[in-house]
Amino acid sequence: MGVALAGFACSASGGEPTASGTQTIAGGTADVSHQNVFLLARESMSSSALCTATLIAPNLLLTARHCVSQGTGDDHVLCGNSVLGDPFPPSAFFSTNDPTPRDQSPFFSAVDVRVPGQGVDTCGYDVALIILKQNVPADVSVPAIPRIDREVQPGEKYTAVGYGLNAAGNQTGSRMVLGGLRIECQPGSCGEGVESTEFRGETGICSGDSGGPALDADGKVVGVVSRGGPDCGTPVYSTVTAWHDFIIDTAKDAAKLGNYDPPFWVTTGLSDPPVVVAPNGTDGAGGAASSERTGAREGEPCGADACQSALVCYAPDGKNGSCTSTCTSIADCKEGQVCQSSGSLSVCTLPSGGGDDKGGCSIAAASSPTTTPRRQAGWLLVALGTTLVLARRRSRPPKCGSPLST
Repeated sequence: MGVALAGFACSASGGEPTASGTQTIAGGTADVSHQNVFLLARESMSSSALCTATLIAPNLLLTARHCVSQGTGDDHVLCGNSVLGDPFPPSAFFSTNDPTPRDQSPFFSAVDVRVPGQGVDTCGYDVALIILKQNVPADVSVPAIPRIDREVQPGEKYTAVGYGLNAAGNQTGSRMVLGGLRIECQPGSCGEGVESTEFRGETGICSGDSGGPALDADGKVVGVVSRGGPDCGTPVYSTVTAWHDFIIDTAKDAAKLGNYDPPFWVTTGLSDPPVVVAPNGTDGAGGAASSERTGAREGEPCGADACQSALVCYAPDGKNGSCTSTCTSIADCKEGQVCQSSGSLSVCTLPSGGGDDKGGCSIAAASSPTTTPRRQAGWLLVALGTTLVLARRRSRPPKCGSPLST
């Protein structure tokens, strides 16, 4: 991909440019581990806009609304004035999770684009979902879990991931990650310019990172990048909990189209997978029952048979369980596993649960932003407007799962 970039300036409330957003994810490094974070491209005849998105089900991407909708044409966000229009057609979008996208990367096309049914302002309503034509294979990406049931807390640590600009203001074409960040304020307490459906992060969000996730300590998605201030500072995220119903309803439709069982969080409304109590009546805490008993070994199916001591019967989908180790940290788990919170327990599992956006808003405040109309704050939309040049590329997006045409 050859990309010619446009720098973005942030406006103060008076509308004058104050700074350009050309920093990198501050302190970020090249990322090869977050395979559920995708580059999202929107293509027209000769141009494209680049954003970031997160796979939360085999054929479902979570991103920012301004990445998929026509806007005012101004990259300066003034709350109450920056209105988002109808989405572009699904055929305009394609995505890949290649850490460094290239012509040979696997690309996935869209079949549907959905935005909230209420509210059109960028501030407070900047979230969208994209249903893909084809399920992303499990060996390409394991979906992340959206934390739809627990709000972020001030001081909580999170990780930012995205395909944004580097320190020189150039598009490297690589996915970047920055961990150890902290939530500055929770929704409803961030003050002017941040709505009740949003929270403010610490730093590190630049052009191209729009739609990217804030990931909590367990790798769950707690926020979606909307906008930021000068020099990639003071990022504002749409909070996932505000869109509980919207996300679940769309995920149900995506599962039908993809012909798979909905993830556990769709059917339970919870972000922690259920742990099935072993049939001998133990709760699995600390490993269950006595050391003398026998039972299914780690990784083996459980339900009718109890697990061996120090194991619990773990069922991410609430149906089919397997014997799994408990843990207090990732150091207790095997290589390639993470220590995943599940209710009062933590178990060793594959990343993001190990499984193969305001219509429908779950909070009333979502449809009534705390900022009054025309109450202005200077922000920078961090979707990256670019010109995309691909050798001998046809104007239409590639077929789902196929490499870019040349």
